[in-house]
Amino acid sequence: MSFTGYLATRYLFGKHRIPFIAFIARTTIIGMALGVTTLVLALGIMHGFESVVTEKIIGFDTHIRIEKLFESGFDLPDERIQEISDIPGVNKIFRIRKTELMLKANGVTEGALLEAMPEEALEQLYSVSSNMNQNDSISSGIIIGASMAEMLGVSLSESILIYDLASLTEMTGYPSIAQTQIKGIYESGMVDYDKSYLYCSLSTMNELLGDDDGPDEFGVFLDDLALTDQVMAQIDSILPYAYLSISWKDRHQTLFNWMKTQQLPILVIFSMIMLVALVNIASTLILIIMEKRSEIGTLRALGTSKARIRRIFALEGLMIGLSGVILGLSFSVLLIWLQSTFGLIRLPSDVYFMDSVSIQISIQDIFLISGSILLLAVLSSLIPAMQASGLKPADALRDE
Repeated sequence: MSFTGYLATRYLFGKHRIPFIAFIARTTIIGMALGVTTLVLALGIMHGFESVVTEKIIGFDTHIRIEKLFESGFDLPDERIQEISDIPGVNKIFRIRKTELMLKANGVTEGALLEAMPEEALEQLYSVSSNMNQNDSISSGIIIGASMAEMLGVSLSESILIYDLASLTEMTGYPSIAQTQIKGIYESGMVDYDKSYLYCSLSTMNELLGDDDGPDEFGVFLDDLALTDQVMAQIDSILPYAYLSISWKDRHQTLFNWMKTQQLPILVIFSMIMLVALVNIASTLILIIMEKRSEIGTLRALGTSKARIRRIFALEGLMIGLSGVILGLSFSVLLIWLQSTFGLIRLPSDVYFMDSVSIQISIQDIFLISGSILLLAVLSSLIPAMQASGLKPADALRDE
């Protein structure tokens, strides 16, 4: 160990003439560790929440939708559809029909949006298909969310009445009414979506609401979500006037904007907690300088340069920061493991889209937090270090 490192370690962790200073030094390290833990967990919870919500929303929707601006019939030519299908990265393009319904069962009436698409496309909506109980013996029926089933008081395979609200615009002024069975019940954990979205095959919608008079939209699944913007640009270059492509993120832009808005104030608040811990570093070093005043004077009298004195106390600040970072990261890893394994902190799924707190932290975040804190720890020690190096040997020894 170098002379500078030896003195820095001795001054920080060695025996002090004033025992209270040793207590303050350890308290500063603990405060730094708690600040690191808080910052890591705050960042991990934000990333975890965004990741879970994003995954579930993608599982409810197609990656890209092709819509028409004006309600004058969706007459996209077949050759344009083929061109879109041939774009690199496009996995599947398919027709979608949708309509607003009223569902009635057991004297209860609720509204929802019914979307019909091919069976193979429904299977790719993993927020629906991977969390669904279904009756494969029913050839024709609708898929509803668990929250909707609970509100209507119905279960799998039961019959239900549906009213097509779109038919109110026709000459009769009465909605078309049909009876169907519940083919499947899904539970995604996102209560608002489970209440609002129904699904069925195109053939089922034709049976219930009349022959297919053309799609209302086209859905597109991609091989890789990272290609979304690139594929959308190519689709828009193919589509004629009045048609446009919309990504899954654009369709749920309000929710994602809300999540981004929440992240900044949370990071600012927890960063302020970290700054308090950094101020404690400066306070601790000042106390150590006051205690070691005569020793610093002796070192200066023996020829130790001001730069070396500054390095000694800057190294002490770095040691405090490094000790706090190691302890804080260790505690963070323990808490993240406990939460991911046992789900200690539960959440109401109708509010937060998940039933327990999800924490996701990346290596890049760990390096960013650790590097920033160590840098700030060194910077916070500069003023005490300058103060120590400015002591005159004669004054320090005379005071002793």
